[in-house]
Amino acid sequence: MKSFSFRYGETKLYFGPNVISKLKEHLDGMESVTIVTGRKSAEKSGALQDVKKILEESGIDYQVFSKVIPNPTVDIAGGVAEFARKNCSDCLIGIGGGSVIDVSKVSSIIAVNGGRAEDYLNGMKIKRKIKLIAVNLTHGTGSEIDRFAVLTKGKEKVGISARYPDVSFDDPRYMLSLPREQSIYTSIDAFFHSYEAVTARAANPLVKTLSMESARIIGENLGEDSQNLEKKYNLLYASMLAGIALDISPAHIVHAIEHALSGIKQDLAHGCGLAMVGARSIYWIHKHSKESADILERLTGKKVKSPSDAEKTFRDFLDEVGFDEKLSDYGFGRDDFSEIKEMVFGRLSYSISRANFKLTEDMLIDILEKSL
Repeated sequence: MKSFSFRYGETKLYFGPNVISKLKEHLDGMESVTIVTGRKSAEKSGALQDVKKILEESGIDYQVFSKVIPNPTVDIAGGVAEFARKNCSDCLIGIGGGSVIDVSKVSSIIAVNGGRAEDYLNGMKIKRKIKLIAVNLTHGTGSEIDRFAVLTKGKEKVGISARYPDVSFDDPRYMLSLPREQSIYTSIDAFFHSYEAVTARAANPLVKTLSMESARIIGENLGEDSQNLEKKYNLLYASMLAGIALDISPAHIVHAIEHALSGIKQDLAHGCGLAMVGARSIYWIHKHSKESADILERLTGKKVKSPSDAEKTFRDFLDEVGFDEKLSDYGFGRDDFSEIKEMVFGRLSYSISRANFKLTEDMLIDILEKSL
């Protein structure tokens, strides 16, 4: 489990056990830092204590904003920005999964440019940004290495190209505290980053290389025995590769449908939503993409020919890793289809347009029906 670092986009990423020690090298000239976290995971993982210790040893004042929730809202992003401004922070350190890192991205922009999160979701130009450091706590987000952020406004989840973190840390030790179900959800998220990236219109040979390797690693490491440091290292590496693939070739219909679902039911975990609609979505994607078979075979080791084969192969994979949830478990029914359709073909239409085929209303209803 070798530690290493590299630069991608505007991010210097450190990967491996104990890389958080490198944080000291990126604190020069800082006097005040805002740490952004969720309610429990940063402390439970040990990451918050490690970051606090380094800041204290460096003589840097810090304050903690610990109110970020899953599927975070524009109001939370605004609240973090105001908190950072009041404390004259030189830097934001986001310690968490995608929700925390996404909020930190947008808040680091609002804090120095003003305005509201909604303004940036609607295309307001980004002129400046304060330093942003991401300490990632899940092997699924990709947000520590990509430029995207997703926030919720009302029932709408909207993604934007916000910014890259300046520095990120992928330390697998922090993944050991992930509950088993969250480990499954986040790795499914990473898989769909790869699967959608390689079946999107923007895909290229580099995206395919990254995506195929990510899928292989997930298939070999996600399972009953995945709660150990070596497995976490591998799953985190797969997630990071998928994050780069996603940054080059963004996700499309599976993420769009899930964003509609978790906009309506905001207690729905992102990776769980992807898994529930993913199998039938794969059926339709497979009809239009020759890359679908390649990546599913890399994930499962099984040959895939027809769209039905593709759907069954993925459903079997979910069974093997212990996922058996469906939309009706979260209170979704046919009465919700109209609202989901409106969201997918409305505000989220930018996302479905990235696919290499046109999603129709009939396809969407079929996906929802088969996922109930």
